[in-house]
Amino acid sequence: MKKKDVQMVNGWRLTAVILMLLLAIGVASLVGLYFVWRSEAHLALREGKNIWTALHMVGVEYYGLGKDLYDGSTESGLKEDVEEQVRRVSECEGSLVVLGSDEEHLEPTRMLYREGPYLVYFYLDENGDRQWQVYRANSMFTMDGSELRNFD
Repeated sequence: MKKKDVQMVNGWRLTAVILMLLLAIGVASLVGLYFVWRSEAHLALREGKNIWTALHMVGVEYYGLGKDLYDGSTESGLKEDVEEQVRRVSECEGSLVVLGSDEEHLEPTRMLYREGPYLVYFYLDENGDRQWQVYRANSMFTMDGSELRNFD
C-alpha cells in the first residue's frame, strides 16, 4: 500500500490569498461606486441643462407677452406659474433657484438645481461662456435634540 502524500496548507500563504481577495473586492466596490456616482452626476447635469433650456423658452414666451417671469419673494426666484410651466416643459422634479438673469438675452446667468444629493451650479464666466459644476452632498450624520445637548 502506498501512502498518499498529504500537503500541508501554509498558513501565511492562505492568509495572503484571503487578504488579496478582500483587497480586490474592496477596490472593485470603490471603482463601481465611483462610476455609479459619476453616471448619476451626469444625469443631474442633463436635468440642469433641461431646466436652463426650459427657462430660456419660457422667458421668450413671457417676453412676447410683455410679462416678467421673475419674483424675488419666492424661493426659486420665479413666479409660481412660471416655475410650474418650467417644470412641465423640462419634466424635472428637483428644486430650482435662479440667482441672476440677463434681461437682454432672456436667460438666467446663474442658477442652482438640486436633484437628490446632486447640486448643479450654472453661471456665465467673464467671457460670457456657460459653465456647469456638479457637486454631490453626502450626509455624514444626523443629530436629534437629545444628542445636541451633549455638545453644550
